[in-house]
Amino acid sequence: MSQTTPHVNETASGRPDSAADLESGEFRAMFEASPDGIILVDAGGRIRAANPRAGELFDYAREELVGQQVEVLVPDAARDLHRGERECFTADPHARPMGIGLELRGRRRDGTSFPVEISLSPLRTERGLFVIATIRDVTQRLRLRAFGLGALRAAEEERRRIARELHDDTAQRLAAIQLRLQLLKDERSRSDRTALLEEIRNDLAEAGEAVRRIARGLRPPALEDVGVVTALRSHIRAHIEEGGPDVEFEADPVDGLLGDEEKLVLYRVVQEALSNSVRHAAASLVSIRIATSSHTVTAVVTDDGRGFAIGRAQPEDGRGLGLVGMRERASLVGGRVEIESEPGAGTRVRLQIPVPTEESE
Repeated sequence: MSQTTPHVNETASGRPDSAADLESGEFRAMFEASPDGIILVDAGGRIRAANPRAGELFDYAREELVGQQVEVLVPDAARDLHRGERECFTADPHARPMGIGLELRGRRRDGTSFPVEISLSPLRTERGLFVIATIRDVTQRLRLRAFGLGALRAAEEERRRIARELHDDTAQRLAAIQLRLQLLKDERSRSDRTALLEEIRNDLAEAGEAVRRIARGLRPPALEDVGVVTALRSHIRAHIEEGGPDVEFEADPVDGLLGDEEKLVLYRVVQEALSNSVRHAAASLVSIRIATSSHTVTAVVTDDGRGFAIGRAQPEDGRGLGLVGMRERASLVGGRVEIESEPGAGTRVRLQIPVPTEESE
């Protein structure tokens, strides 16, 4: 079966004619519609064609890319390495991933970079060797991978925290109760027995509160008992008592509108946004508003903290992990999270959850 391959034409000026680069109509349709960036590069490293997605990835009009050296899409620090890779490929052209074992990055017009995967395929034509480079932005994949690893680390840290708390607090209190019960058995004075009973009562109350605190951290029982709004009020109250910032809280009744999963997402996203306001933003005031409409429950958490550059939040610093986690939680119930922030201007987290309908249940 014969194959039709793209060929490269040049205008009288010597510049490539991108409109005539692709000979096959079917190939051109795939080239234009590909979700990955595709560029056609000649043996000298000059870009001869680029599809729309390539222009979007690198923030160029694709006509601007045509005729430039491919190194314009490579960060400055990696350009010499890229030229070496390109020369090696030209000497031994075969389809393969580029930069095996390396973390590759592309360079946008404004100089910022982003992680990419690049696959190379040689294309031999009457005009010589060309290279088809397929480029994929893997930013979201790496973020999700970091989120998964971070979630595993967070789960392990939570296990260690619970183990410490059970060992250092609850277990010690139970041991003290056991000792006092032994003393109570041996004590003959009525007044001493009364004092020991009071100490045992206090220890039991504190041990019970410690167990309830651990249970609340794992899953707030108040969600099922009294609803998400009351559960959030309780969480906010505890947050303030532990030294957190002032919180203004207003909420429409939402429990009759949301299912159990939607309530849990609402609770966890507001909880995470409030926690971020303390751990990362050093906020002195947080405002939480929960409102309803016929089709949507919306929660907005605004703080007066230090703010941050959203594009620079990384999973490693905890905040990037929290942002990804909030978005992932919301997506599980068909919702979405929007985050607005600037350095020095505070942060605003907006969660929207669709109200389940009979058809969707």
